[in-house]
Amino acid sequence: MIRMWTGLWTLALQELFAHGQNELIESNCDVQGMLQLKLQPDIVKPETTTTEPAEASAANLSNSSQPPLVTLMPTQALPAPVVNITTFHWEPHWQCAETDSACIAAALSKFKELVSESGAQIVGALELKGASGALPGWSSSKEYEDAVSVMVAPGWQVLKEGGGNIRCDGQRGLAVMLVKPPFQVSNCDTLCVMAVHPGHSPIQSGESIVKSVCGDATTSCAIAVGDWNVDAAGVVGGSFNTWQRLVGGNPPSFVVPDSETCCYPSTCCKFDHVVTNIPGAEPLQVHVWPYQLLGQFGMDEEHMPVAVRFSAPAKTTLIG
Repeated sequence: MIRMWTGLWTLALQELFAHGQNELIESNCDVQGMLQLKLQPDIVKPETTTTEPAEASAANLSNSSQPPLVTLMPTQALPAPVVNITTFHWEPHWQCAETDSACIAAALSKFKELVSESGAQIVGALELKGASGALPGWSSSKEYEDAVSVMVAPGWQVLKEGGGNIRCDGQRGLAVMLVKPPFQVSNCDTLCVMAVHPGHSPIQSGESIVKSVCGDATTSCAIAVGDWNVDAAGVVGGSFNTWQRLVGGNPPSFVVPDSETCCYPSTCCKFDHVVTNIPGAEPLQVHVWPYQLLGQFGMDEEHMPVAVRFSAPAKTTLIG
């Protein structure tokens, strides 16, 4: 009897144990299923950009076994950083601004007024005696042949300067400085800035002066303003080919303006230009003033004052 009860008790325990184990397995499956649902990543539906009806889109989503593809809009490239530079230059001409003391004083006063109005950072003066000392706080070259000088605004550092005659058969002037601006331009650690007055025939000298002052900065970091006595085509090529003869390095990125700025009383000639070989430089604005001192003086052969604002790529620093 005892053996029979023991056997029945053992069978009952085995059945109970098996039933509990099945419940535990089913419970584990449920738990795992819940975890799987909970860990399934949320799919963020993008804003609808298609013309497909909303009902059709919902049906496609419900019938698909895969999450919907998300189309990303292309990222717009950020504009490349640039810096802006403004130049100004004027040639009142020697009849006024080198020989007549009253006209010199009037021209210098007008010169300072127009520099301020232009907002220039690089300034050239041609046949204007005393211009190199006319702008308080500015750094300047000396005055060379034809009373040619070049100046840079406060905050610009002059590293070296020079100049001289660039015409074998007469005085034609060049003033040049190697400068460091208060901002970085393209691949230029320094800039070579010039005021130039070549003659009416191809120049025969001057490149050695530019190289001695600016060195490698002439290759792709040069800016020159002045009376070139030739139109834009003559600056970049032809029989004059002035840029190559005087500066060398890269060809100019631009030559502006190419309009008649010379000379009172017979305006006929496209002589006044701003030129640079900084790669990627682009002119933004050109301002040509009318003749300035006609009401007071004869102003034989006066040129129109010119300002040019242009952009150039800024120097970027890679992080990494």
